[in-house]
Amino acid sequence: MFVKSETDKRRVKIIDISGFFYRYAFGGATALSSTILVDGVPKQVDTTLPSYVIKDVYRICRGGKDPVVVCFDGAGCSKSRKAYFARANGVDSHGEAQGYKGSRESQDSRFYEGVNLTMNLMIKGGVCCLKADGYEADDLVKAAVDKAKETYPDLPIDIYTGDVDLVPLVDEQVSVFLNSRKITWAESKELEKLHYVQLRPENMQDYIEGLTNFKNLSVPYNTVLLSKCLRGDKSDEIKGYPKFTPTKYNNLISSLIEDGYDLGDLCRYDAPTQTLCYRGTGDPIPEELIESTPKEQKMIKFGEPPKLTKLCEVLSNYLDEDVVNYVRFIYNGINLNGAFTGLPEGFNRRPARINTEIKGFQASMLQQAVSVVQIRLPVL
Repeated sequence: MFVKSETDKRRVKIIDISGFFYRYAFGGATALSSTILVDGVPKQVDTTLPSYVIKDVYRICRGGKDPVVVCFDGAGCSKSRKAYFARANGVDSHGEAQGYKGSRESQDSRFYEGVNLTMNLMIKGGVCCLKADGYEADDLVKAAVDKAKETYPDLPIDIYTGDVDLVPLVDEQVSVFLNSRKITWAESKELEKLHYVQLRPENMQDYIEGLTNFKNLSVPYNTVLLSKCLRGDKSDEIKGYPKFTPTKYNNLISSLIEDGYDLGDLCRYDAPTQTLCYRGTGDPIPEELIESTPKEQKMIKFGEPPKLTKLCEVLSNYLDEDVVNYVRFIYNGINLNGAFTGLPEGFNRRPARINTEIKGFQASMLQQAVSVVQIRLPVL
C-alpha cells in the first residue's frame, strides 16, 4: 500500500474524457492538422482532438507528476442500460431500447478517428487509459475511484467531468471538478482549471441548486442521486415518478433531515452483493464446500447493493411501496459500474475491475509519442 510522505503534494486525477472531445469537436476550436509519412507517402492527419485534449490531460496531471487515469466510452456502452430501461419503456422495431439516451445520435467516423488517435498516442506515451466494451466512461471512473482509494488512501482524488452523474462520488477524499459555463473555482489557485468548479461536501448544495435541472429543488449533500431516482433526468431521458412534484420532493428531504438521517451517506452508488453459486442451478454454495468445488462449477450471482437496500428501508417510512419500488428500479439502472441484475441472459455484465496500476508518466515519453503528429506539449 502507498504511504504518503509529509512533502507529497500529489493528487490522483481521474478524467472522464468524453466531454473534452465534444468541447473541442463542436465548441469552435481552431482545426489543426499535420502531414506525416505513411509507407513513404505524405498523408494529412486531423490533429484537432489529440492536440487539444492531450495538452489538457498533460496540464491537469502536472506533466505526469500526479497519478492519472483517463476513462473512455467503450463500444456498445449503452447496451445494458438501454436493455434495462426497455423493460419499462418498450423496444422499437430495430430491437433498440427506448429511453435512456435513446435519441442521441452517433457521431461521424472522423470524430471517432480523432478519439482513437488521442487514446493511442496517450497509451504510447505511458498514460493510463481505460476503455472496455459495454461500459460507459463514468462506470470506469467509479471503478478507478475504488482502485485509487485502495492504492492511495492518503492522497486527494480529483474527478474531471461534465457529467453531474459523477457528483455523488464526492466525499472527504474525492472532489468532482464539474465543467461550468459560468464560473471557475477551486479551493486554491493551483487547483483551478478554467471553466471548472471543484465540488466538495461543503459547497455542493449551493452549486447544484443553481443548475437548471435542479430548479426549485432542495439538494443538500449528498442527494443528487436520490433526486434523479424520484424526479428523473431529461438529459438521460429518464422519467421521474408521476406527479412527484418539487414540493413533494422537498418535503421528503426536510423530513429525512428532521428525523436525523445522514443524507451524505444515504444515497450513493454501491457495489452489488456477490454470492458464489453452482453454475446451472444458481443455488448458493455452502461455505464449507466453496474451496472443494471445481472452478468450472462456480459462478458469481450478483444481488442488490447494500446501500440501495438501506435506502429503500428508510424511504418505506415516508413513501408508498410503488414509489419505493420505482426508486429501486431507477437506481439499479443507473448505478455506476453495477451488475445490471435481473436482466435477460446476454444483457447481464460484471462490474469492471481495474488491474492496471494507476500512476504518473514521464513527460519525455509522452512528448516522444505525440511528436509523430507534430504536437508540442506545453511548458509547465
